[in-house]
Amino acid sequence: MTVAELLVELAGAMPAREGLPDPRAEARWLLAQALGRAGVWLIANPEHDVAPDVEGRARSWAARRAAGEPMHYVVGTCPFWGREFHVSPAVLIPRPETELVVQLALALDLPARPLVADVGTGSGCLAVTLALELPGARVAASEISLEALVVARYNVARHAAAVTVVQGDLAHHLRGGYDLVAANLPYVPDEVVASLAPEVRDHEPRIALVGGPDGATLIRAFLKDLPRLLRPGAYALLEVGAGHTHALAAEVAAAGLAEVERMRDVAGTERVLVLQRP
Repeated sequence: MTVAELLVELAGAMPAREGLPDPRAEARWLLAQALGRAGVWLIANPEHDVAPDVEGRARSWAARRAAGEPMHYVVGTCPFWGREFHVSPAVLIPRPETELVVQLALALDLPARPLVADVGTGSGCLAVTLALELPGARVAASEISLEALVVARYNVARHAAAVTVVQGDLAHHLRGGYDLVAANLPYVPDEVVASLAPEVRDHEPRIALVGGPDGATLIRAFLKDLPRLLRPGAYALLEVGAGHTHALAAEVAAAGLAEVERMRDVAGTERVLVLQRP
């Protein structure tokens, strides 16, 4: 079967619906992943014969995608900051919003060879990226889920990053003295879960998504411990939910931390809170 023929078949196996609006685009992406080629290669080589094993893989992936499984779980990888990371249903799929944390971290005035902590690391994409993008950085990444730890450690090894991954609840097991602490903790309010897209609600790990009645339960608990983790003058970058920058103002002040900046995502939501220990 040729590339063009298989693309028609794959698109037909994935009827358009909410969350899958363009079956042809998804078919191209899945087949490119199955072939290990760039999408433009498919366009330039429509008559190329596809090997039977690749056909089978692409058909299996299309069936899973049609059933509602997120595309990145289907193929097992997701890009983040220009690198590919392994993902599974044990971890959240990395979002573009989390790249804002990296963007802000690279703009901070950090010492040479900074000590960095990533709390709630999930796939490890943030910890690995910070370790590779901050010269000489040494990163500690914590995660409560044993299943997620397996994924994070795989990604650390895959990218040969200077990251130590440990299991623990928030950061209670970390010793402190960090130059930078990053955290992307669950921040979806309980009542919002039912309205999430099915791909998210039914497939991504609830433990990494849901943050209590207003979404900020774990973030509040973390803020109480945050000053202990930071050396004087050090920074914290917290990815938060809609409205949390205002809702957490009292907790930030009570922790003795100074608010430096709020960064909005592409939708205009204040998504990352930059704090500093005076």
